[in-house]
Amino acid sequence: MFKTALEVINKIENMGYKAYIVGGYPRDLYLNRPSIDIDICTNATPKELKEIFENVDLSNTLYGSVTIYYNKIRFEITTFRRELKYVDNRYPVKIKYIDSLLEDIERRDFTINTLCIDTKGTTIDLINAKEDIDNKIIKVVGNTKNKIKDDSLRILRALRFATTLNFKLDDELKKYIKKYRN
Repeated sequence: MFKTALEVINKIENMGYKAYIVGGYPRDLYLNRPSIDIDICTNATPKELKEIFENVDLSNTLYGSVTIYYNKIRFEITTFRRELKYVDNRYPVKIKYIDSLLEDIERRDFTINTLCIDTKGTTIDLINAKEDIDNKIIKVVGNTKNKIKDDSLRILRALRFATTLNFKLDDELKKYIKKYRN
């Protein structure tokens, strides 16, 4: 699966775009844990990805995401973006495509999910995710209060990661989980 994911990001890069494996897979690889879900981020838009791949599901383009099937493996590919507005404490309804991996990483939920892997298989750590993984701590990327208020599902995600990885929650994260738990 990893080899196929590298083929996918190479195919995107061969068309002049940037692409990386991101999120849970690089985290689990760093932790030496099995993982079967590979997400990819890129500066290619959904429309541009449709031109690169044959089997593209465009049903999530509102969020800048597409699903592709490559060599019978399913990949979620999300365009680098900034999330400008949320509704119902859950859904980004206004996004802006961007060209910066760092800015895309900064919109993500937890530091432990910000590791990336490039086409050479090299791990990229732009905001010290490895340090938090090594310290077994769940921290929010950026402003904790805003991240939890914007998307309340992050509360459950934080608890799930803490439980399944045997990590602790950052004190500020605990504070806002308690404050916004309802």
